[in-house]
Amino acid sequence: MGALSRMATTGPAAPILVRQGIREHQLGRLDSAAELYGQAIDLDPTEPDALNLLGTLRLQQGTIEQAVPLSIKAVLSDPRSFTAYNNLGLILKHAGHNGAAALCYRKALAIHQDFADAHSNLGVVLKAEGQTLAAIDHYKKAVDLQPDLGEAYNNLANAYQEIGELPEAVEAYMSAAEHMPDSDTIHYNVGMLLDRQGHSAKALYHLRRSLELNPGRSDAKHMVAALEGTTTDNAPPDYVRALFDDYAPRFEAHLVGDLQYRTHRDLIALIDVHRRARRFEHAVDLGCGTGLMGQGIRTFVDDLQGVDLSARMLRQAERKELYDRLVEADIRTFLASMDQTADLIVASDVFVYFGALDDTVEQIGRACAPGGFFAFSVEAEPPEARWVLRPSGRYGHGDGYITEILHANGFSIIERLRTTLRQDRGKPILGIAYLAVKARTD
Repeated sequence: MGALSRMATTGPAAPILVRQGIREHQLGRLDSAAELYGQAIDLDPTEPDALNLLGTLRLQQGTIEQAVPLSIKAVLSDPRSFTAYNNLGLILKHAGHNGAAALCYRKALAIHQDFADAHSNLGVVLKAEGQTLAAIDHYKKAVDLQPDLGEAYNNLANAYQEIGELPEAVEAYMSAAEHMPDSDTIHYNVGMLLDRQGHSAKALYHLRRSLELNPGRSDAKHMVAALEGTTTDNAPPDYVRALFDDYAPRFEAHLVGDLQYRTHRDLIALIDVHRRARRFEHAVDLGCGTGLMGQGIRTFVDDLQGVDLSARMLRQAERKELYDRLVEADIRTFLASMDQTADLIVASDVFVYFGALDDTVEQIGRACAPGGFFAFSVEAEPPEARWVLRPSGRYGHGDGYITEILHANGFSIIERLRTTLRQDRGKPILGIAYLAVKARTD
């Protein structure tokens, strides 16, 4: 968010209260600071520092509806204050108004073109709107102006990573870590990128450091376990959500193009061969992502519902206009809430984020209509294995375990297809595509 910004103040009483409020604010005593800022505003309703800082404080507390009018009043009270425009931009961005936030940052830069925080913040909203190259220009300007601005280096690294400039991204992350050594987020980001480049030992160092700084980081804990060779039951939902929210803009181009992903095609082919011209009344695409499976099955499905954890992936799917309904949810939560059975359930490249599948397949068994199809894929482990957390952070499963839990929940396997699911770091990822049918009760 950047440091709290002060503006010039006038009058004898209100500025004293503001200075006392700033001290309380910096010590983390937010309620006390808010009271002092409020007292200053009572004395002088146009006191710009008090309005600006109380608006920032309300943003910290998560009360956006109170923050916005305070920051607007701060700008009106001192229309030449670039810091007030910057803080109003931060608040508007958090309220989801990226366009209005960008206007505020541009106004701040029109007043003070060398304001590093505003360049960095403008870069954030530009990147969110898909203008990554323009964002990079602003991030670079920010670090040129203020070489110790760690957040700008982190933002720059994220943008470089998005366009595939990985060496530049590592360098920027390292600069971010130098200036913000106690940031668990930066250590996590650089760890994930180093792992992506095949530098496992260096990646593990940064991921462990991230976990030391923030023991509650489930994503770092998951990846440390993966790289240390410790198998867990499931990937944390927050890890999966963040992974695909970040991946969404380049998902199909990278996965289908660069990694030669074909799992969805294998599953669609299995369904098409065995349906024998059958149409499905209601289908559910679990972990639908951007709609690759939906595209393939839409022609023989009357009602199609997609479910995914990632809001950004769902926005990509929505643009294709394939689904009758899209739901943002964990698939187990969704399955538990289903109010009608489906005669086709698909899960392409989804179970790689689940180790233990017993409960999930049990839920799918309840959600699948008698005679319904269930098509899914797994990364293949030896047949006698149950599940293994791989260094990639994904799970592999043994055919014996999959067969066991399918049979336990009323499914018979129609066909299993051993295939290359995709490439990863130049090597084929071997997997199995399954098509199963739910037993009829008559």
